[in-house]
Amino acid sequence: MKKNTSTSIPLYITFLFVTCLVILTGNAYNAYKNLEKLKTNNDWVEHTWSVKDKLKDINLLIMDSESSLRGYFMSGNEIYLRPWDIAKSKLEDDFKELEKLLRNNPSQIKNLSELRKLYDSKARVFEHGISSYREFGLTGIIELSKVGEGREVMDEIRLLDIIMEKEENEALVARRTNFYNEYKDALFFGTATNSIALLVLILFYRLIYRSFHKQRGIENALKIANDNLESTVLKRTEQLSVLSHHLLNVSENEKAKLARELHDEMGSNLTAISMDISVVTEKLKDKEPELAKQLQRTKRALLDTVDLKRRIIEDLRPSMLDNLGLSASIQHYCEEATAIAGLSYVTDITEDFDTLDPSWSIALFRITQESVNNVIKYAQATEVKISLKRTDKGLWLQILDNGIGIQKDAITKPKAHGILGMRERALLLGGSFSVKPGEKNQGTSIEAFIPFPT
Repeated sequence: MKKNTSTSIPLYITFLFVTCLVILTGNAYNAYKNLEKLKTNNDWVEHTWSVKDKLKDINLLIMDSESSLRGYFMSGNEIYLRPWDIAKSKLEDDFKELEKLLRNNPSQIKNLSELRKLYDSKARVFEHGISSYREFGLTGIIELSKVGEGREVMDEIRLLDIIMEKEENEALVARRTNFYNEYKDALFFGTATNSIALLVLILFYRLIYRSFHKQRGIENALKIANDNLESTVLKRTEQLSVLSHHLLNVSENEKAKLARELHDEMGSNLTAISMDISVVTEKLKDKEPELAKQLQRTKRALLDTVDLKRRIIEDLRPSMLDNLGLSASIQHYCEEATAIAGLSYVTDITEDFDTLDPSWSIALFRITQESVNNVIKYAQATEVKISLKRTDKGLWLQILDNGIGIQKDAITKPKAHGILGMRERALLLGGSFSVKPGEKNQGTSIEAFIPFPT
């Protein structure tokens, strides 16, 4: 039974990841909220100081106005009234600012309203004092001072300033206390979540550590297996190369042996039969002309058999290859093969190559033979060109046709024995072999290169 292997991530790893993500998100949100609370607390501190500054400013302006009026009453110089004129517009702005600052505090709004009434009362006292001085002089001011209304109002203003500052301080202390309590709770929550996050990270580290070592073990085992497999493949490839070389040598030797036997044994027998038929035909020509004619037909069939024998022998082992060399053998074979197929050919061979190693000669000839046969069978070409040249590094062979070309997958098909055989012959001699489109992507170009031994 086949065992199914899962490629999905284990559920506990997903759970740990989601848990860590939630914790980190919660910590980030908690830090953001604490920052907002800290900003709010700082804003309230600034708010309290602003309120206290405004109250002090109001109190100071009223006191400065009172001092300037005394100077006016004592000297009668109108210039002493300028601080009071400035204070009146400035105090209006301060009261408006205070009203904005205290709009969310009903108690302080009530205190501010009382403070405004006291200021208005004090302002009336100031205005009444100025008008009395202008009308009655110091006598009017003395009469007003006996009443004592101004001192009582100023005392109430100071007292109300103190009350409002105290309430602002108390509100600030309450907000601070609340902020610190919330901050302690947030700090406790953050510490707890950080501890959980640390635990999750430790678990993650252990999982990654175990996974890493497991992966290293698998990689080492796979490397050992690959090394063994590579060694085995190299050994098998070397054995197959040796076997292939041996089989090709055996095949060529068997073909040569068979060609010699056909040439020697069958050739002599066919020659004897031909001679006997000729003798009998001469004797029967006058006595039995019909039998003589029949024997002549038999002799022609025998001569056709001799010609067939010769072609078979040339296919098995070209005698010209041993007698006249590679260039002449290729030229002769191409002439006969293309003549039968009705195909024109061109050879571009730079020399005779008479002193070439026999194994090289037979390999290059077989590659040429197989290539020309493929052109005749499949290419639908009208012309084939065979080039064989010596270069500084080795021998270069090309068979180029103007046919329909070769399909890309045809080169790697399991049944492409001809191409595989040609490639094997070139590789066994340390060379290279390629099949590609011809010039301007027309036809097919088969190239083999065999390097000189170093």
